[in-house]
Amino acid sequence: MAIENEVYADGVYQIHMLEQTIRLDFMRLQPNPENQTPVPKPFERVILTPQGFLRTYEAMGQIVRKLEELGLIRRNPNPPAEQK
Repeated sequence: MAIENEVYADGVYQIHMLEQTIRLDFMRLQPNPENQTPVPKPFERVILTPQGFLRTYEAMGQIVRKLEELGLIRRNPNPPAEQK
């Protein structure tokens, strides 16, 4: 399969559900003219079915496990409490 298009993102800006789709808004970090702190700017949206979202979630979990095996990341043994 040939990839026709590539998009660079610094991360996900927001994930939300609308009706029966999950929407992932991606962002890029942009320079802040007032100070040196980068500012996230949303620029692209991917819309998935619940099944597509679950497949994506599982694929990302596999990558996280591989990064852990390679020692590139570590899980936080004391994750922060969920915000409500």
